[in-house]
Amino acid sequence: MLSAASPLDRRPVRFLVLGSSLVIVVVLQVLLRDPTIAWASAPIALLAGLAGGRRSPLVLSCIAAVAHVGVDLWLGVTVAQVPGLLLRSLVLPGLALVGMANQLSERQRDKAMHRAVVEDPVTGLLNVRAFYAELAKLRAAGRSFTILLADIRGMRALNERYGHPTGTEAMRALAHVLRREAGTDVLASRLGSDEMAVAFVDEGRTRTREVIDGIIRRLHDEQVLLPDGQRFEVHAAYGLARYPEDGEDEVAVLRAADRAKEQAKVAGLDKVGSADGEVS
Repeated sequence: MLSAASPLDRRPVRFLVLGSSLVIVVVLQVLLRDPTIAWASAPIALLAGLAGGRRSPLVLSCIAAVAHVGVDLWLGVTVAQVPGLLLRSLVLPGLALVGMANQLSERQRDKAMHRAVVEDPVTGLLNVRAFYAELAKLRAAGRSFTILLADIRGMRALNERYGHPTGTEAMRALAHVLRREAGTDVLASRLGSDEMAVAFVDEGRTRTREVIDGIIRRLHDEQVLLPDGQRFEVHAAYGLARYPEDGEDEVAVLRAADRAKEQAKVAGLDKVGSADGEVS
């Protein structure tokens, strides 16, 4: 059972509460005529930083510091109290900055954890599980998509002769080209040791073919330097299939694209096979 979100989960509400708390502290300082009351703003400034935001916590704490100094001047301060007042004026923004730094660090950790869950560590593309999950979401939303499979030719021989680190460089080269040519609005994944997939969402066959032609042209410029000084030219075989025309779900479409890719392998380097049996 889902519970309703607390109003305090919303950042504007949190800052309204914290700002009101600072106002209360300032009012108490005036009513009690006690400068030490202002130190109660210190934990509030820290909480403001922890609440998130790039500028709001610092602005809030600086306003509080100025307000407290104004009250101190209105009440009258002694020379002995001046160092403490100056220290407090620095502490409030400082605590806000500490809270902001901690919040930023937590966000960075969350992003790193998210990347570890959904990304392939070698290529930075989606891993298999995340890719299938995204395709399932598209299918559930009634969206059409085209799957492009790319299989690097000669990867097994490359790994056996020069080792897997060299094969990894070839995979990175293909991933770089896929990202550059397909753009950021597509889903891309590493499916295996020598295979990657791209999902074009709501795109026609013409646009998909343009991207494939760009990938093939760009790969001609991508060469992997081998340990013996030679260069490995990256070539691939490609398979295309479209949902819902070529399969009832993402698994069936990927299988159709895989069959098309196998036909392209037989035809030669840099060939593109389609689920309808056409190879070009």
